[in-house]
Amino acid sequence: MLEIQGINVFYGAIQALNDVSIQVQPGEVVAIIGSNGAGKSTLLRTISGLLRPRSGSITFKGKDLTQAPPHDIVKLGISHSPEGRRIFTNMSVQENLQMGAYIRRDDIHDDLDAVMQRFPRLKERIKQNAGTLSGGEQQMLAIGRALMSRPEILLLDEPSLGLAPNLVAEIFNIVIDLNKEGRTILIVEQNANRALEVAHRAYVLETGNIVLNDTGKNLLANPKVKEAYLGG
Repeated sequence: MLEIQGINVFYGAIQALNDVSIQVQPGEVVAIIGSNGAGKSTLLRTISGLLRPRSGSITFKGKDLTQAPPHDIVKLGISHSPEGRRIFTNMSVQENLQMGAYIRRDDIHDDLDAVMQRFPRLKERIKQNAGTLSGGEQQMLAIGRALMSRPEILLLDEPSLGLAPNLVAEIFNIVIDLNKEGRTILIVEQNANRALEVAHRAYVLETGNIVLNDTGKNLLANPKVKEAYLGG
């Protein structure tokens, strides 16, 4: 479904991604793990068109996205829930969700209802300013907003960052449920243990380079991964 081939991404003279190649098949959860500053968020931002690779290619269902603008990438079926949530704090929960459907020209009522059913706490706060939500509720809103464009593949950037352990478990249960419903997910996470538990396959990114890739189960058992990322 999604294929990244040999992309090189720079911030000025500093290289953030070095010849990175990954694949995501339909129906998979694929995780990107690595330490802070490894280039994980840069990879998602490049896929979603917010950054441009200096070389290499990005294709989605056979279509070249390498130079496509972000709004066209959303229209094609890729939606990005960014690191730090980036919700519109002065807008209501409902308005944030409506912003997630900005590319659509059809009726979004059923999709709003579906998000409300998935996240009952958002339904309770539908008219509330998003900036007054708790951290976990804001993360649910960020995911719900990304779902409003009806994506075929969902990019999740650090969805558990800064959340209490019980909320981390809830967020990863949401990831599992979305995948069971047929959603393809590419997730970037510093919580490597949780990410590998839910991932079919995963890649380890170190200083802009893919250094390992395997099934989530195998990487959980890998001694090098245990030592570096799992506290083993």
